[in-house]
Amino acid sequence: MAHDTLGADLRPDLMSPDAEAAVETRRRLYQLKDPLNPGARALYDLPTSPEFLFQEDALRTHRSVGENLTFYTGIGFCSGTLAGGALGACRGVGAAERGETAKLRVNRALNECGSVGRKAGNRLALLGFLFAGTESAVRSLRDGKDDWVNTVSGAAAAGAVYGLPSGLRAVAVHGLAGGVLAGACVAGKPLLRKFAPDFAARLEYLR
Repeated sequence: MAHDTLGADLRPDLMSPDAEAAVETRRRLYQLKDPLNPGARALYDLPTSPEFLFQEDALRTHRSVGENLTFYTGIGFCSGTLAGGALGACRGVGAAERGETAKLRVNRALNECGSVGRKAGNRLALLGFLFAGTESAVRSLRDGKDDWVNTVSGAAAAGAVYGLPSGLRAVAVHGLAGGVLAGACVAGKPLLRKFAPDFAARLEYLR
């Protein structure tokens, strides 16, 4: 049958060495099976790594520019909104005065939660957007190399662009802060792999 021939073309024994290395790590090509006779094992023994129909997708080790922009912007907005909302709620509760009604206290806490959470979410979303763009630009300038240089350079450039409206001093301070924070994250990855290998594997999966 035609689907048997197509499935044979995508089997691991016919892959190139690069494709085999990609399959052995965390990505693998799509294994086409007979949908009419899957077998009991195929129903319950599901893969934990993503499957890709085309070899170039399986060999890709990083997200595209559009995926980077969406991922980092969304992560920045969600984390900033949650953290800022929690901080605003604490501020609202702490600002309560003796004799106030419960309705007034809840209203103040919700107002602070929305105000601080919105500002923090927007700022972190902007930082994530800038970082995604600068990191992708650095990777493109380095002919697709994917290492720590992209992360540190992209974070420093993103911090510099973020501080640009406030003057040259802010550019230097924000750029240095971004580079230092990114360098600390890169340096801490071996420790994370040692003490929390499962969490480190999940972070690698999100790359």
